[in-house]
Amino acid sequence: MTDTWRQLHWRRPFETATALGFLETLAADESRGPVVFEARAEGGTIRHLMGGHRTTLSGISSSLKRLLPGVAVTDLDADRVPVERSGRVRIRQRNLGLSLDTTGAALRALYAALSGAVGKGDVLVLQVILGASVPPAALPASTPDPNLSLFDLITKGSRPAPLEIRADLRDKLAQYRFRATIRIGVTAPSPVRRRLLVHAVLAALRQLQTGSTRIDLVSDRPELVDEAVIPAKKPLRLTAAEALCLLGWPTGETVLPGMPPIYPRLIAPPAGYTPSKERVFATTSAPGPSLPVGISMKDAVRHTHVMGPNGVGKSTVLLNLIAADIAAGRSVVVIDAKRDLAMDVLTVIPEHRAEDVVVLDPITPDPVGLNPFAGASEQAPLVADRLLAVFRSLFPSAFGPRTSDAVHASLLTLAGKKGSTLADLPRLLTDDRYRRSFTKDVTDPSLAEFWAQYDAATPGARSAMIGPVLTRLRQFLLRPSIRAVLDQAAPRFDLRDLFDKPRILVAPLNRGLLGPVAAELVGSLLVSQLWQLTLARADVPKAERRPVSIYLDEAQMFVRHESDLGEALEQSRSMNVAWHLAHQHRAQMPTSLLAGIAANARNKIQFQADPVDAAAVTRHSALTPEDVMKLPPFHVYVDLMAGGVQSGWFSAATLPPPAAISDPDAVLAESRARYGAITLTGEQTTRAADGEGDADRVMLERQQGEEGDAATDEPIGRRRKARP
Repeated sequence: MTDTWRQLHWRRPFETATALGFLETLAADESRGPVVFEARAEGGTIRHLMGGHRTTLSGISSSLKRLLPGVAVTDLDADRVPVERSGRVRIRQRNLGLSLDTTGAALRALYAALSGAVGKGDVLVLQVILGASVPPAALPASTPDPNLSLFDLITKGSRPAPLEIRADLRDKLAQYRFRATIRIGVTAPSPVRRRLLVHAVLAALRQLQTGSTRIDLVSDRPELVDEAVIPAKKPLRLTAAEALCLLGWPTGETVLPGMPPIYPRLIAPPAGYTPSKERVFATTSAPGPSLPVGISMKDAVRHTHVMGPNGVGKSTVLLNLIAADIAAGRSVVVIDAKRDLAMDVLTVIPEHRAEDVVVLDPITPDPVGLNPFAGASEQAPLVADRLLAVFRSLFPSAFGPRTSDAVHASLLTLAGKKGSTLADLPRLLTDDRYRRSFTKDVTDPSLAEFWAQYDAATPGARSAMIGPVLTRLRQFLLRPSIRAVLDQAAPRFDLRDLFDKPRILVAPLNRGLLGPVAAELVGSLLVSQLWQLTLARADVPKAERRPVSIYLDEAQMFVRHESDLGEALEQSRSMNVAWHLAHQHRAQMPTSLLAGIAANARNKIQFQADPVDAAAVTRHSALTPEDVMKLPPFHVYVDLMAGGVQSGWFSAATLPPPAAISDPDAVLAESRARYGAITLTGEQTTRAADGEGDADRVMLERQQGEEGDAATDEPIGRRRKARP
């Protein structure tokens, strides 16, 4: 009797030689108890079961998992259904070997037969009981020919076995063998249906016959299948290789009916993996217990790289991580090139964090402002360098050495002048009177010398120097929406607040709505300032550095200006800033940026990929390109940091998006009321358009500064919007 059953889940492909090694080890273990293996088909699905006494199965399970890497042994996912009829397989000339040359064809035929049990109530079982071991033995010198019939023995007497038969007998006797029993059980609505199902399995097994062996079926009691009873008489003698042919294990890479596809393989996390209970975005997909898959904040500062094409679930993964960060009270930045993720974020804002949300959306009226020069006078060279890198990445063909000098000098000058904005850049380069109002206060000798030379140059020489870059700058500065964002001398939201207070910055930057250059510019400026502010945290004691999570969807649009992304990511880790970089495929990123991400983004979430990317991702892992290429939507392979230890790749299914708990329109309105630009009167707008808006800007700066000073040490609350 068998008291314990387990279900086997194969990680295909696995080699025949690997499975054979396990069975040879099993056959040589003379102390083990009997073990039952079943291939059980119900409703077109084939399960592989293993039964026996509990103590026996424990040892065999350990050996199986050790010798066949990737196999999973779990509790049954459904009860064993009793059979109505059964038969026991008989092999005539059981001491002779079966044909091992036809195992591939026999295996395919067997699965075709098992997968035929698709009707309502159909159950088809191939049961193989591997009983006690039979040790190797020598072939007696006088071995009669086993093929002689009873009539020949009576009329002609015995004769020695031919050399070919003796060799076959010798080879089989020289190996450990199993005392084995094979049964076929069936349940079906009609006798005809039962016969068809059973005969299909028997026909598959008969492909293993030789000229000297015959396989047939004798009637047996169905309860013997249900109870896996070992018969007392006439067991078969099977070598490990023969048992493997009859077990129906899905060896090799052949596509077998009734079995799930080989790829993508379902891979369990390593035995020592400790799942994070925070920031959960998926569950393990391998057979066995379903474990949460998350990235703790401590591990998140090792950064996260998410890659996959549109429509596979990248944004859902990011949304679950973002929602967890928001719920935990952390500062969060979301820069989204498609807008959908940003709008989804506004649906997961808890009520107690509604006042923390800042939506920088250029297409809204009175948008939140962005001024890289605000408070930058003490770091003017650094600010100018980073802005120059942004412009060069956006307009590489417009920058020669002289153009770079002119733009760099302009950025240095603006960064050192309080109240400057990027919208001042074209006028600084083209309006002599306006430029002198800036350059008269320049104290740096090198910068003053440049402006003296620039003023002395002819209009044609200046045009040759700055014409190409001004043409491109006007492409976005002439857009009212972008100018409204960039021409705020003192924005009501300071990016530094992200690092000092719990804030949620959401920036929807859709290329179709803003234009590709404008969207990349605003996003790149944001990222540049965030890098700069991250590095500035070096002055803050380590224990006081609040965690900040930054998410870049379509990250390639916003990090191209980073010449050393790897170093930036490495430094961010020590500053308690976690970057999450998502994009579609590797070709979107320069090789140098990919190398920096690969080395420093230690949490990797890989969705389906094309052949080129799949080959690159799996080059140094146990995964194959086919695994990654054939991932369905919302399924991933992940390689995560868990407690400071790299997990290695395993498979997971992503969670659905979190439930909506907030009204996006209400969140947008709250953000606009708190942080949106203060609208100018018609007269002020006209004066600003005529180039006479400096006083208005100073007035607004003072007005906004007074409001900011009044609220510096108080909680943020709803303030009445100032009216001019």
